[in-house]
Amino acid sequence: MSPGETVKRRVLACRLCFPALVVAAMATAGVSYGLLTDDPVTSLGSLLFVPSAVLLFAIGIKEAGRALDGDGRHPN
Repeated sequence: MSPGETVKRRVLACRLCFPALVVAAMATAGVSYGLLTDDPVTSLGSLLFVPSAVLLFAIGIKEAGRALDGDGRHPN
C-alpha cells in the first residue's frame, strides 16, 4: 500500500478529524475577519484555536491508525 493510500485510509477512519476541520475553519475565518476589519485582537485571539486543531488531528490520526492496524492497545 502506498503512503498516500495509507494517509487517506487513516483520515477517512478518523472520528476526530471532522471536529478538527471545524476548529481549523473557525480559526481561519477569525483571522481573516480580524485582518479585514483591522482588528488585531480578533486575529490573535483566533490563532488560539490552531493548537486545538493540530492536537485533534494528531490524536485522531493516531487513534485511527491503531484501529486500522488492529492494535490491542486501543483505549476504551
